[in-house]
Amino acid sequence: MAEAWGVSYATVSRTLNGRSGVDPKTREKVQRVADRLGYSPNLHARSLKTNQTGIIGLILPDISNPFFADIASAVNKVIYAQGYNSILCTTGWDVEIEEKQLSVLLDHRVDGIIFKPSPELTERYANLPIAKVMISNAQDRRFNFVEIDNREGGRIAADHLSDCGYQAPAFIGGDEDSRSNRDRLRGFRERLKERRIELSDKTVRFGGFSIESGYQSVSTLLDQSDRPDCFFCGNDLIALGVLQFLSENRYAVPNAAGVVGFDDVYFSSLPQIQLTTIRQPRHEIGAYAAQALIAALENDDPRPTTHITLQPQLIARNTTIRQSSKQSQETP
Repeated sequence: MAEAWGVSYATVSRTLNGRSGVDPKTREKVQRVADRLGYSPNLHARSLKTNQTGIIGLILPDISNPFFADIASAVNKVIYAQGYNSILCTTGWDVEIEEKQLSVLLDHRVDGIIFKPSPELTERYANLPIAKVMISNAQDRRFNFVEIDNREGGRIAADHLSDCGYQAPAFIGGDEDSRSNRDRLRGFRERLKERRIELSDKTVRFGGFSIESGYQSVSTLLDQSDRPDCFFCGNDLIALGVLQFLSENRYAVPNAAGVVGFDDVYFSSLPQIQLTTIRQPRHEIGAYAAQALIAALENDDPRPTTHITLQPQLIARNTTIRQSSKQSQETP
């Protein structure tokens, strides 16, 4: 068929599979002839010939969480532009479901996977003979990985709450086994100690990365004699649950209680919420992960060479900035 195009088979293949490295005029010529001949690629035949399916697997714990939805969107944007397709799996934070979905992806002979693993399955991922990139919870140099500096995010939250005048902090996290969760708490505790503010174990809670978990956790914290005056939350969904409880029980935010989330998902900036949070560059996380995986596939190099740690950023809004603090920050 390459004769009809007047170019090499390799050039035809790269063009029809949407790969890079083809001159734009040649690409247009090949596509025009393909349209005239009514050509459409047979993916099964292509996989038998090239040992590639052009499919990338994406395993995430909770696609209903806007943080992971944004990562998935960024991944798909990059891989589609390079001629790949994706299969998205969501685990609901369930190890058994994750293991089954991983098996399904392998049965479909995906070329590679981008994933956020359960700690129990890390070894299985490490032993897979395909290209792979881990997002978040990383720092395992057996993998290509892209993540955020979660420990620094905890330090930033501690600095901000202290600067706003809060003196009785609490931490409300998600899964206690989550490394990102532990790193956020570690950085938070370290910086508070440097500022001579104690974070008591009595004011640390773990649960799910959900609105419901935040709501339940803050209710127990405010039911004890030494009540916190501020809350650093493991993600923005937890923070939303905290804000809901505080509102229902007439706690004035931010004067009586400050709240800091983590992620900066879309609802955090809504006028009714205006949540102070630690921003993760989630679109960059997804894009870098996709680029790293494609590089591993096209360079045919199984060795992990991409290790990216991105920096978090404070986004200060109305759930922490007390009027007195705001005035002092505005004073020349």
